[in-house]
Amino acid sequence: MEEVNLQEMLAARERRCYLQAQLLQQYKKSLISFTLNIPGPIKVLPGVPEAFALGCSRIEALLKERLVLIQHMETIKEKTGYEAFYNVDANPDFVKELMVSLEDQDRIGRLFDIDVLRPDACKVSREDLGFSPRTCLLCGQPAHVCSRSRSHSVAELTAEISQILNKL
Repeated sequence: MEEVNLQEMLAARERRCYLQAQLLQQYKKSLISFTLNIPGPIKVLPGVPEAFALGCSRIEALLKERLVLIQHMETIKEKTGYEAFYNVDANPDFVKELMVSLEDQDRIGRLFDIDVLRPDACKVSREDLGFSPRTCLLCGQPAHVCSRSRSHSVAELTAEISQILNKL
């Protein structure tokens, strides 16, 4: 398990934004950007490859079931985390509703971070569509509140995430 430093995480985030912009420009369709919520310096914990594969298969199965055409798909697997990108030919609000159902489906879905970007690169938020914000894995408060105030240690969060991953 390799640790990631701040510069590597910032470079990965910049690369993701650049790739998202490229894919949106090239396909001019809604874009799904899928990562896992793994706090701390180790992004590829035991079970992460399996959780990522499960997330991808759930996304693809749901899109197929709802007759949403995937025009392009690519993945990046680095020590900074695993990422998948799907350009899909569907209304971005509809796509976000589908993705929220996956995020809220079960405990493993809680680790999924599935963003949907409109063709103009604006992100569709859960709140825009009337869904409640994501909740903290540990205490049930809005996740952004705990994250911002650092209510829980990385060790506490990682222990909970490891428990979820161990049940795969």
